[in-house]
Amino acid sequence: MLYAILSILLLTLIVWVINKKLPIRVCPPCAGVTLTWLWMLLGMWFGFLSVARYEIITAVLMGASIGGIVTELKKMFSKLREKKEKKEGKSKKVESLENKLKDCC
Repeated sequence: MLYAILSILLLTLIVWVINKKLPIRVCPPCAGVTLTWLWMLLGMWFGFLSVARYEIITAVLMGASIGGIVTELKKMFSKLREKKEKKEGKSKKVESLENKLKDCC
């Protein structure tokens, strides 16, 4: 586990430094975690790392990456939905609520 923590810190620092030169921005902690579980997975695949010792931490890091991706996709889709609703005028929720209130009484 110590190797994983040191790897995340080192790779995060490297990506942070490289980010200053790149035209696009990459999240340094996300890249550090992703690159760490990637090298650990490859190390287990090729037999350099013990599967019994590294499988749990690799799985946890992979899950953290998936959680981060889902969170970013949720933000992106929310922004797209807001833009679409602004173009259409009223939101579908408001129209649906108005229709329910009309049929109410």
